[in-house]
Amino acid sequence: MSKAEGQSIVAIFEYLATKDIRLPVFDRTALQVQQELTKQEPDQRVIENLIVCDQTLTSQVLKVANSSFYKGLSEITTVRNAIVRLGLKEVANIVTLVSHRQQFKATDPKAHKLMNALWRHSVACGIGAKWLAAKGSLDIQPNEAFFAGLLHDVGKLFIITVIERLKKSRQIEQMPSGAVIDEVIDKLHCKHGYVLMKNWNLPEQYCQIVRDHHADDFDSENYLLAVVRLANQTCNKVGLGLHRDESMVLSATREADLLGISDVMLAKLEIHLEDAGVLAE
Repeated sequence: MSKAEGQSIVAIFEYLATKDIRLPVFDRTALQVQQELTKQEPDQRVIENLIVCDQTLTSQVLKVANSSFYKGLSEITTVRNAIVRLGLKEVANIVTLVSHRQQFKATDPKAHKLMNALWRHSVACGIGAKWLAAKGSLDIQPNEAFFAGLLHDVGKLFIITVIERLKKSRQIEQMPSGAVIDEVIDKLHCKHGYVLMKNWNLPEQYCQIVRDHHADDFDSENYLLAVVRLANQTCNKVGLGLHRDESMVLSATREADLLGISDVMLAKLEIHLEDAGVLAE
C-alpha cells in the first residue's frame, strides 16, 4: 500500500469517527407511505395522496409500474390504477424503490460506477428476498422482505458518498484504489449503516438486518434476516454485486438450511434475479 493510500484510509476513518458527521435524509414521502402500510387497516386514499402530491414521484412510480417487470394488458396511467392492479404493498415498494434511487448519485467516475453496481445489487437483493419470502413456508411478509433487502447495504452507499465528499473537499488527493475502498467498506459498512437506519427512525427489525447481514453469529430465529442474507449471497454468486463469488454453494449455507430452501428453489431464484436488471435501470 502506498503512502497516499494509507493517508486516505486514515482520513476516511477519522471522518467517519466524528460525531458531527452529516447523515443523508431518508425520503419523507417513502417513510410516510411505509408508516401507513404498517397500520392494521392502511388507508388507500392516504397513500395515493402522498404520491400524487409529488409530481416527480408520481411519474417515476408510473414508469416502474409500466415496466416489463409489472406490465399488464393495458397501460397504467394513474396512481389509483396502479394501486388497484398491483395492490397497496407493491405500490409502496415502488415508492421506496424510486425514492431510494435518488441517493445513488456521484459525479466522480469511479464513485459513479460503484454506485451503479451497488444499486443493481440492492434492487436484486430486494427482489430476491421478496421472492424467497413468498415461496417459503415461513410467515414472512414479502413487502417487508423487499424493503429489508433493498436497504441492507445503505452503509456501503454512505461510505462511498463520504469518500467522494472527502475527494471533493481535497481532504484526500484522489479517489482511493478499489482495494482501499473494499477494506473500508468491509470493516465499517454494517456499523455505519445501522447508525444511519437508526437516524432515519426506521423500525428496529430493519436496523438489525443492516447491522447483522454479515455477522458470523446471528439470530437463527430471525427469518427475515435469514431471507435477506440468502438473497444477498445469491446476488453475489450470480454477479449482481460489487464482487462476484461463483464458488459459493448456496445449498450448504446456514440460511438455506434455516429456511428450508432446496437446490431447485435456489436455481429458480438465480433465474428470477435476471429481472432485477429491469427495475435497476
